[in-house]
Amino acid sequence: MKNEILVTGATGFLGRHLVVGLQSRGLGIRQHSSADGDIATSSLPIDGVSHVFHLAGKSYVPESWRNPHDFYETNVMGTVNVLEHCRRNHAALILISSYVYGEPQRLPIGEDHPVAAANPYAHTKILAEEAARFYEQRFGVPLVIVRPFNIYGPGQRDSFLIPSIVRQVLDPSVKAVSVQDLRPKRDYLYVADAIDLFMNLLRPGVRGVFNAGSGYSVSVGEIAGLINDATGTYKPLVSAGEPRPGEIMDVVADTSRAAAELDWHPRTSLADGIAAVVAAERAAHG
Repeated sequence: MKNEILVTGATGFLGRHLVVGLQSRGLGIRQHSSADGDIATSSLPIDGVSHVFHLAGKSYVPESWRNPHDFYETNVMGTVNVLEHCRRNHAALILISSYVYGEPQRLPIGEDHPVAAANPYAHTKILAEEAARFYEQRFGVPLVIVRPFNIYGPGQRDSFLIPSIVRQVLDPSVKAVSVQDLRPKRDYLYVADAIDLFMNLLRPGVRGVFNAGSGYSVSVGEIAGLINDATGTYKPLVSAGEPRPGEIMDVVADTSRAAAELDWHPRTSLADGIAAVVAAERAAHG
């Protein structure tokens, strides 16, 4: 009987948390990371695997403008490679996607909102979703697509907003916190809540598309304020006033489908999640 779970991108921020979450539930795990080879061409350890969580990919939006080719190679062809393994080995795919809705036509954004690419990264995720749906429809690969909004938590790299601000606030040599643009608002979901949602997707018969978010958005300035509160260190905030290409000013996830079909609700407040990030950063650096 096939009962192992394969996680691609297993050593990335979300992958590490997912592997721990799966192991804590007593599930057998196979892992693939960049150290094991290029996700677009590698042979994957899929014998005995019932489900694949496909997290491997490039994810930093500004980099996608500078180097789009590698994003298409990794995010699109990497997904096709995973789909081929699923097709040949009769495994279900749980595809982690994001940033596919473009400029919102309405808020909150439901799973039926039209997709639109605001940047090369988003385009690669849309193409990956299309490939996955084709394999589902034509080859019978069982498919779930998860669309996280902005996941954060301990261990996320500095290029993302929350860890960037936390590390500036905690660094005594930094006198003012620098950000690119104060205006954008995002829907932030703590990583443990995302992992809880992922666990629910392993239930028999779960199919379709699910948003993963908190259901409300906060600005860069509000994030900085919460980090100041969590650290007890109040530093001025300086904005370069430089919006990113194709910047979207506000996004809010409609998570009612996950609530109705999976009985899933985020449990971690933004203040508590940021406090956990601050505590982990302090522990890591003494």
